[in-house]
Amino acid sequence: MTSPHKEMGRPRVSEVTVERRRLLSLIGRRRMGKLIAAVALMALMALAPFAALAAAPGVAQAAPCAGPGSNPASCQRCLFWVDLYRTSNVCYQEAPSRPAVAPPSRVPEPTQEAPPPPSLVPVPAVPVAPPPPSAIPVQTPKINPPAPGLPINALVAPPKGLGASPQAIAAANTAPVARVNPAAPPPPPTQVDFNHQVQNVIDAHSDNIEIIKADNQSLARPRHWDYIDYDQYRRPVLYNPLKEAMTFRYLYDGAYRLAYLPAGGRIALDAAAVGLVAFTAVSESYLASGSFYGGAWIPPDGWTGLPPPDYKPKAPPEVYQNVSVFIPAVNQTVEVTQVKVVGRDPGQPPGSQDTFLLDDSTLAWGQVNDPSSNAQIRVTKTQSLPGVGLTDNGTFLAMLAAHEQSSPSQPAPSAPTWWLMALRYGGLGLVVCLVAWIINRRRRNDAAEAEPETEPQHDLTARP
Repeated sequence: MTSPHKEMGRPRVSEVTVERRRLLSLIGRRRMGKLIAAVALMALMALAPFAALAAAPGVAQAAPCAGPGSNPASCQRCLFWVDLYRTSNVCYQEAPSRPAVAPPSRVPEPTQEAPPPPSLVPVPAVPVAPPPPSAIPVQTPKINPPAPGLPINALVAPPKGLGASPQAIAAANTAPVARVNPAAPPPPPTQVDFNHQVQNVIDAHSDNIEIIKADNQSLARPRHWDYIDYDQYRRPVLYNPLKEAMTFRYLYDGAYRLAYLPAGGRIALDAAAVGLVAFTAVSESYLASGSFYGGAWIPPDGWTGLPPPDYKPKAPPEVYQNVSVFIPAVNQTVEVTQVKVVGRDPGQPPGSQDTFLLDDSTLAWGQVNDPSSNAQIRVTKTQSLPGVGLTDNGTFLAMLAAHEQSSPSQPAPSAPTWWLMALRYGGLGLVVCLVAWIINRRRRNDAAEAEPETEPQHDLTARP
């Protein structure tokens, strides 16, 4: 029986030997060249049979020597490598088909829903005390004591207050209090043009304000708002004993705000930011100014009782009494009854960055403890209505001092009144006594002149 190898034209062993010798003869005789050639030849021989069997996944590869895909050239190479390495004869067997890998599915897998959370038993809300306010206190410079022997030109008297009956003051101070956020107060019931309303009160020239001529302009000096208190949380409480509603304008949290206070009403400001806040208040016929101090503890809704033990009230602003003020614009030094340091204003030029509140009504800029003068502070700019109206170069203070000196109702501040009164009444008593003595003497003289002069009658018959 004829061998299948001979039928397919299988090369004999001698032919394989000759082919291998022919390949080796092409390589140089050097040992390194032989070694490199041998390694390359071995790698080629090892990979050649398996390279012929590589196929696409899911498709059977035909045998090189049998089947529809066979051909003589591929069969000879396959048999050559099988005979050379004595491997199993796979040249007549079809390679088994590799299972096709299914493409990845694009259909999203259903995800299992998380089980619902267990039912929670509702807990009644308990008011929790908020943390203390994080506002950083304003660093205000200290005013040095007055220098001895400093000449004072004039005294600036504090402004007058608003007239209200004691009954109205007591009723307003005990009225129901409305809580107000100073950074977002509720709007007034009717729209208020604050500047226009202030100008109307000034133009009316009522008895509630004073008009001062300073720096070629008319500046209004308002009354002082005395109706302010502080509750147990150190919140400023404003109450209104007047018969007119008041609107307050103040600078808080970087912007100007308007707070409405009805007639006879009372509001508590949740002012947590530490610092002195000056305000101007106006109504239909009243114009006033004042200030309040922030740094309160803000109770949550529903809180009753005292603040928590860890709350430490902030110290109120220091009040300096009888402060000497130098005004460079008029080269004059005046004395102000009360001065509070508001803070620093970096937007002002050097030498004018310290901000003051004079007599709790006039806003001023200047410098504390100016080394160029012996005065305690120097003022370069004033504003008679805090946050509202015109500013001048400080002559408003000088005009106030001159106005107080020319006013007949203001006595001389250094004159002792007790001995003046004694001298006055003593002189009046002497005059009365002198007049009474003169009148009495005249009466005696008149009576003496009216009586007739008669000589005594002698009885001649009575002689012995």
